[in-house]
Amino acid sequence: MGRRGLAAAVVAAMLALSACSAAGDSPAAKPTPSEAPLIPEASALPTALPGDVLAGEMQDLAKLAERLAQQLPAQRRPAPVRVAGSSTRWQPGAAYRGVFADPDIVRYDGRWYAYATNTSHLRLPTLTSRDLSTWTPLATSGGGRVDPIEVASWVRSGDGGRDLWAPGVGKVGNGWTAAYAAPAGTQGGQRHNCIGLTRGPSPAGPFRPVGEPICYEEAQLGVIDPDVFVDEHGVPWLLWKFSGVVNRRPAGLFVRRLNADGTGFADGSQTRELLTLDRPWEGDTIENPSMVQFRGVTYLFYSGNSWERADYATGYAICAGPEGPCVRQNRGEPLMSSASTGRLGPGGASAFVDHKSLRLIYHAWDQVGRTRQLHIASLWQRDDGTLEVIDPG
Repeated sequence: MGRRGLAAAVVAAMLALSACSAAGDSPAAKPTPSEAPLIPEASALPTALPGDVLAGEMQDLAKLAERLAQQLPAQRRPAPVRVAGSSTRWQPGAAYRGVFADPDIVRYDGRWYAYATNTSHLRLPTLTSRDLSTWTPLATSGGGRVDPIEVASWVRSGDGGRDLWAPGVGKVGNGWTAAYAAPAGTQGGQRHNCIGLTRGPSPAGPFRPVGEPICYEEAQLGVIDPDVFVDEHGVPWLLWKFSGVVNRRPAGLFVRRLNADGTGFADGSQTRELLTLDRPWEGDTIENPSMVQFRGVTYLFYSGNSWERADYATGYAICAGPEGPCVRQNRGEPLMSSASTGRLGPGGASAFVDHKSLRLIYHAWDQVGRTRQLHIASLWQRDDGTLEVIDPG
């Protein structure tokens, strides 16, 4: 039976099934000069995807048949991944299982690289792995510790810049861009964050500052959680969390195109809002955007609620493309929560494709308030593009 015949048969079967079941304390860095504002004026976001984007079980069976008839990349049912090791000491050569929050991940030359919010007195703690299970600290050729990033002069830190948050790394052009959030000053007695960009020759760095800081002074907490995403056409994008303006605008997730060198925003680019704080489970904030494209679908993952509690969770949306619109899935409920995974406060996730499988690297508490450890969840894409968690890792 041909692909189109198979698709028609599947549609017929599904139709039969459906018939049977019916103000600042210290100065912050200046925003990046641009013709387009970093955060556009608030506007209503779409609540439905365009008709040519599949989402939702049993939705638009004709388009489902068309999708099944296409030459889509194969999907492999992912084997569970269990992160090995017990040492909480950052020791090159030893499997690490200590603090590793807000992880991001890339693959290069047969090796995985994972990056996290500062820990072990490192600005950019970096782990490497061949199998996703055993992770060891990035080391020099002589087995010494490595901190592969240099921070910009605008960073205001009393610890040598070692309070960088939630990095995002991606291959852009002929090099690698690593983005980070760091304090540029304070507002209202709290740290005010900007995003910095760096460039390096490999995922192991060294990463050197480039461009200007990306700031939004009206938001007391600024902008954080950058994600470097390169789409299927090789176009680079930067996603981030906007912390919101008290009594005026809630937290949201935004995206804007980067230039071909990954050193700043592309000329003429515009900022787009992808999601705004909206659902009860999200609490006071949404954050940590991560975008990935898998088998013809663009996904946006994000965290909601307080990272300090077991209520922290991971949701996802399906988008029409990198600039949206994006619409929450799973009936607006989280994809991964403490209750559904058995992991406490699963969040800070980054999506990645492992050969023919879709996975999430994320952190969860071993005990709330103690250690946020690395986990890797395995996902499955249903025929309509929605996702389910095969194993939480």
